[in-house]
Amino acid sequence: MIAHGDVSGIAGSALFASLPPRCWAYLADSSRTVEARPGSTVQLAGEPVSRLVLITAGALHVIREDRSGHQRHVRILGPGRHLGLVEFALGCPARHSVVAAEATTLTTVSHDALRAAAAACPVLHDSITRALAEKVVESEQHLDSLTSEDVSTRLVSYLRSLPATPGRDGRSRVRLPVSQSDLASHLGTTPETLSRRLHDLIDSGAVERVARREFVLEHGRLTRY
Repeated sequence: MIAHGDVSGIAGSALFASLPPRCWAYLADSSRTVEARPGSTVQLAGEPVSRLVLITAGALHVIREDRSGHQRHVRILGPGRHLGLVEFALGCPARHSVVAAEATTLTTVSHDALRAAAAACPVLHDSITRALAEKVVESEQHLDSLTSEDVSTRLVSYLRSLPATPGRDGRSRVRLPVSQSDLASHLGTTPETLSRRLHDLIDSGAVERVARREFVLEHGRLTRY
């Protein structure tokens, strides 16, 4: 990974949106922009964590490995997401390994700087609490999806959660940040089943493939799932 100093990556983060200008100085000195190459390791499970990582472009795989060595993609983090906040709050080592799914731009802020900013600006405590609560809700929803929804519903929910470019006709365009094989792992299914369900959506007119990883969503038809 290649790193250089920069504060632009934290300026647009919802986590820091409520901070008054005087508090930015606590974060600016430790802020670094990191370019992660596809496949490069961002974090290893069990290692100490000393920084918050904000994703400004690209995507990361959050990977869990069981006792037999089998790996599963438990989360896919795209622009606007972050990692290292749970470890900051609990003072624990990394819970998962994290790998760049594609060329990814990251902004890092040291936990020490985050701690100093929170001490000087109590409003940051509220923002951190809200972000942690959102992670709990997201985890509950994902678990419920895996146990009670079929693959088509899971796929539609994921597609609708992606950053979208609105079209004039009420449709929107989205881009998969990962391969279909990795997405299948994240959704708790096989690549073959995911491929069949995606083709079902395309045949129904709810989804149109416009490039290898780019799709146009017809939201009216997607509501059927």
